[in-house]
Amino acid sequence: MSCDLPVIVVDDEHCIVVEPEPEVLVVTAGDQGPPGGKGADGAPGPAGGATVQRTAGETLSALRTVYELDGSVFLLAPDDEDHIDLLLGITITAAGAGSPVNVQLIGALDDDAWSFIPGPVWLGASGSLTQIPPTSGFDVRIGSAVSTSRVTLNIEEPVWLD
Repeated sequence: MSCDLPVIVVDDEHCIVVEPEPEVLVVTAGDQGPPGGKGADGAPGPAGGATVQRTAGETLSALRTVYELDGSVFLLAPDDEDHIDLLLGITITAAGAGSPVNVQLIGALDDDAWSFIPGPVWLGASGSLTQIPPTSGFDVRIGSAVSTSRVTLNIEEPVWLD
């Protein structure tokens, strides 16, 4: 004799079947708990632009051109042929090595200390922005000055100058 359920065998002719008790789950609607605390603020985003937050790979000043490598950003120079194709954008905050830094990729960027004239803006020495066209290294147009204190970022592909 065989049984598929748990059994107690009294003798070879009788089988007592023990059926398990059904499990009862009670499900009810819960009450809303208290609100949580304020979370950390996210990275700021400019109107009409795109900004990302990365880790500074070295001490960085605001308003410098940077490239990204292995999750960190570094200053980019116009003669840095090893990293020119990794150009990310322009820092909009300063940061020490290992700290978060905000980088703008596209859109309007303002600084009252600038004194640009309307026209093209290029990557300059030590990641600076300049209106002097490069004569060696890479020609990287970063965007256009639309006033003395505003540059519209529109980063173009680097061009090697012979």
